Amino acid sequence: MESNKIGKGTIISQVPIPIEEYIELLPYFKVKSYRKNEILKGFHEVEIYRRYLISGTLAMFEKQLETRICRRIYSKSCLVCDFESYANERLTDFSIVAYTDCLVCEIPKELDAAILESPPNIIKLILRLSHQVVVQNLEWTSVLWLSPKARYRRLPQICPDFALIKIKDICGILNLPERTLHRLREKS
Repeated sequence: MESNKIGKGTIISQVPIPIEEYIELLPYFKVKSYRKNEILKGFHEVEIYRRYLISGTLAMFEKQLETRICRRIYSKSCLVCDFESYANERLTDFSIVAYTDCLVCEIPKELDAAILESPPNIIKLILRLSHQVVVQNLEWTSVLWLSPKARYRRLPQICPDFALIKIKDICGILNLPERTLHRLREKS
């Protein structure tokens, strides 16, 4: 579950877990495959999993009126979750959808609740997951602080699957109108 992204502004996890300990953790996980466009977490559901993306691409969409807008793309080795729903145990306007066929390791929320009675390797895992959540959220949120031109240049750096993203989804992620995005692409 080591992040392979090493770039400017990226923090490497300070809680490494030896591979042997992952083997002991396997009974706590569920590995599932999802087909393109399959919904992992709907708007009408409370989030109960953190997901480690083994392969493929996932997307988070926000429901606004009758449309859905792509807000984030998750690539291989990312942690995927509607964290607002997960943390507050409530419904949100976000869904998680398979953008391509993918393989996902699902980690149930009950694992967090059992931290006090857990063996040390589960505590290490929960700390590692929490650290990765903070890093990923900072990385994606900081993109929106940039100018439109800088946003467009930064997205491929934090999203290895940039080439797969549809134009309308890039607009949603960067919070830019389509005409602005077309102008930026022409200048690049």
